[in-house]
Formats: sequence, C-alpha cells, structure tokens
Amino acid sequence: MEQRSRALRTIDLSERTGLPLGLDEDDLLILGNDLIVADSKVRPFDALTPVALDPESCDGNKGVAYYMENDAFLSADQEMIQKLPVQYELTLMPPAMMGREYVKTFGHRHIAEPRSGIDYTEVCRVEYGTAHFLLHDLDLDRDAPSSGVAYLIEAKAGDTILLPPGYDHLTINPGPGPMLFSDVIARGVYGIYDRFRVTRGACLLEVESGGSPTFIPNPTYSNVPSLQRIPMCEYPKLQLGRDIPLYQALCETKGDIWEFLLDPTLFWPCFPDLKAAMGIQ
Repeated sequence: MEQRSRALRTIDLSERTGLPLGLDEDDLLILGNDLIVADSKVRPFDALTPVALDPESCDGNKGVAYYMENDAFLSADQEMIQKLPVQYELTLMPPAMMGREYVKTFGHRHIAEPRSGIDYTEVCRVEYGTAHFLLHDLDLDRDAPSSGVAYLIEAKAGDTILLPPGYDHLTINPGPGPMLFSDVIARGVYGIYDRFRVTRGACLLEVESGGSPTFIPNPTYSNVPSLQRIPMCEYPKLQLGRDIPLYQALCETKGDIWEFLLDPTLFWPCFPDLKAAMGIQ
C-alpha cells in the first residue's frame, strides 16, 4: 500500500469527493492519513508510445502521464469495503501534451462477464477539471481497423459517466488544468489493451488546433465515423448524481443498487435513456 502526499495543500477536494483529498501546487494528489490505497500505479508517457499520434513525443519519456489509485477507502470503512464485490478507484491526469495530442489514457475494453459473455461496465464521476470520455466500436476483422460509431461524453466536476458494454474507451484531459475522476467497478475486472495497441489508438484523436481541442481521424483506420455527443444524465434513484460523492454513495448503498456492474445484461434495462441517446435499437 502506498500513500503519496505533499506538504503544501492548495486545492481541497474533501467535500467534493467525501474523502481527505487535495491537489498540491504541482497538480499531484494529496492523500489524507485516513485514506488507504491498496494499489497505486502510474502510467509513464513512454508506455503511451504505441497509441500516440506522434510516437516520438512519448518514446523514452519517463514522466508520468497519469496516476491510478485503485481500491481506495477510508481506514474506518476498510472491513466493509473489502467485503464488497466492487471497488472504488481514482485517476489523476495532470495537464500535458503528447506532441499535438492532449494527454490521454491508453484505452481499453473490459473483460467479459463469464456467464453472459458481455464485457463489464463501469460508473465514473469527474471530481475536478474537464474530462473527455471517448467510446467507439472497433472492427479488427478487416485489412485495416474500422469503426462504425463513436461517442463523446464531455464531463465536468460533479458529472456522472456510465461506460456501457460493447465499446472500447479512453479518457482525455483537454485542460487547461489537472483532471481527476473516480470510478466504481467490479473487483477483478481488468482492461484489454492489445486492441488499441494494434490500431495505434482510438478511431479519433484529440489534438490542439488553433489553440483549441479538436478531433481528427486516426490515419490507421479505414473508416472513421462522425463523432456523436452524449448528453449528461443523473440517476438519483441510484444515488448517481451531483448531490452525492461516488464514494459516499458506495458506502451508503454498499453497491447493492448497482447490480449492473456485476451483471452487464442489466445495464441497458437500467438506462433506457442512455440507450436512446446513443441511438441503439
């Protein structure tokens, strides 16, 4: 278990997240003494070389592109949290560029739930900054990779994001400051990264153009669809919304009302409005 802290506290995120968290002057997380992180990881820019539009911007760069704090909980909640079939995670992405591209996660698709064969889902909440969640389908059965649909969720602090089954996805920090998001996902679920490694990233890449972020087609793909924007929604009956931090909702419900995280066949019946917004029949 690792805790990373700095002496100077500049941004207090405790009320927003329900946890003793902050950001220091270097855009790094301050973890309070009562916050335990079972698995801390970093992703260096060098590891993003396979999915970068400009690989030379990442190759050999050992600087940290983003931080992952997996299975986080308050010490007082440890016994209860570690018995749950889901876990709480944090991802911090300081502002940075990868050549022309805005910093992003590597991108992946979740493994499939064994009984249904449908990949696991995830619920996220932006805690600070602005996040762009990019989702798309991916066809690898052709001579060149192809995508038929692509969706963008632009989320700001307090927004809840649902990552449905059936899509490869990644998260981008378009700046100008750091971005922090939390998520809850079933324990033992991991991402399949090789798909994006083969395609050199998602079908669309977010780059700086004229001082503003814009999406351009990934030249590796034979077909790139137009980007569709998904509106933000709240689900108060599931305690997913701006009024309650995701960690607090997890502790109060013990995840019992989020069965779609364990059984992905329940996802679309739970969220018919999202299904309609994505144009899924």
